[in-house]
Amino acid sequence: MRWKSLALALLLGLAVAGAPALTAPAEAQNPDRAFGGLGSDSTAPIRIDADRLDVFDRENRAVYAGNVVAVQGDTTIRCSQLTIHFDRNPTGGGGDDAGDAIRRIECTGPVTILSQDQVATGDQATYDRASGQMVISGNVALSQGQNVTRGERLVYDIDRGVANVESGGTQRVRGLFVPGGGDER
Repeated sequence: MRWKSLALALLLGLAVAGAPALTAPAEAQNPDRAFGGLGSDSTAPIRIDADRLDVFDRENRAVYAGNVVAVQGDTTIRCSQLTIHFDRNPTGGGGDDAGDAIRRIECTGPVTILSQDQVATGDQATYDRASGQMVISGNVALSQGQNVTRGERLVYDIDRGVANVESGGTQRVRGLFVPGGGDER
């Protein structure tokens, strides 16, 4: 089932792609440093551990549930449930499920994305291939060392490389930046 590995590689690569726009300006100019370069080696093996995997073939979805931990290289995603929605290639694509394409990936939480010294958390995360957007929502926090940015929602447009942290209700977007506290290397 190649599509499961492809889906996680896509999720891992996109989840961190938003980091450059949210870190210090020097780091924003070096995308290889963002979240340790998460997804930069899509050929690295991916390990997914969960309490359960349910594949709903007719619905074109797979659900990893219960203490989900997905690891690729230096990056780890933890969530309660990871759901992969895919489209079948009607022409068959050449055997197995090589013709399948990822449509949407959803993580419900709490969701934590860890890579080296950077952490992104939220209540849920969604990647939508058609819109090219990664959205982390609900109590979003992005941190590196002592530097922390908080908001209610993070929307990252992958094609444009633009990230927006949005407030919710009466709370505003908040940032705490400690001089010398962001890069301990």
